[in-house]
Amino acid sequence: MATLVTFDVDGTLIHSVGPKSNYLHKAAFTAAFKEVFGLDTHIDVVKHHGSTDALILLKVLVHHGVPLEQAAARLPEMQAAMVAHFEANKQLAGEGLELLPGVLPLLEALAGRDDVAVGLVTGNLEPIGWAKMDALGIRHLFSQIGQPPANFGGFSTDYCNPANVEESWRDRAEFVRIAAQKLEAGRPGGIKARFHVGDAPMDVQAAVGGGAQAIGVCTGIYTKQELSEAAPAAVVLDDLTDTAAVLRVLGLS
Repeated sequence: MATLVTFDVDGTLIHSVGPKSNYLHKAAFTAAFKEVFGLDTHIDVVKHHGSTDALILLKVLVHHGVPLEQAAARLPEMQAAMVAHFEANKQLAGEGLELLPGVLPLLEALAGRDDVAVGLVTGNLEPIGWAKMDALGIRHLFSQIGQPPANFGGFSTDYCNPANVEESWRDRAEFVRIAAQKLEAGRPGGIKARFHVGDAPMDVQAAVGGGAQAIGVCTGIYTKQELSEAAPAAVVLDDLTDTAAVLRVLGLS
């Protein structure tokens, strides 16, 4: 049986840096708004940290007066436009991004174990999430399952309920469940334990809601108190720099 460990991306594994902070991801949103709705806008017109790509698309459109139902009806078009823009400019995928301290040795330690499966659970659209992992040179450290073998996880492309536009953790909880379902379908033997690691209150709430042990890390914009209050059952760490300590929390020491 495998221990499933899933990670959020932005603020957990990587962070945005410099004047071109998370450049291509933001540009993909802007391109989608323009292509599908003819709007010249960007995601920073709304509060979006910890939300999902799909819900951010909807939230920005509602901000501009587009009815939620109309925005949701064209969500597949906008997601496709985002992915197309990202893939057309994938040489810029790592622009304004860097790995957070401790991430590389932790992923290397997990990748070296046969009793662990490592995936992503993120608000990113799946092709965008994996493109970031490629750009930063760590995709090979995530588990592959199924035939043909492929990386796995739970993503904004897998599920979106427009009713959750102001409660994104509910969508994220579905991502946590979906990642476990994919592992069970793609690798025989079952799941021994499930953990989800994230930097935002929505991440730890989603872990609990999705049936996993929540591990909060204070590597984003939220404090230890905010993470603990969001999910009292969560284990909250300052960061991921102490590989041995993280492995102990995961029951893998």
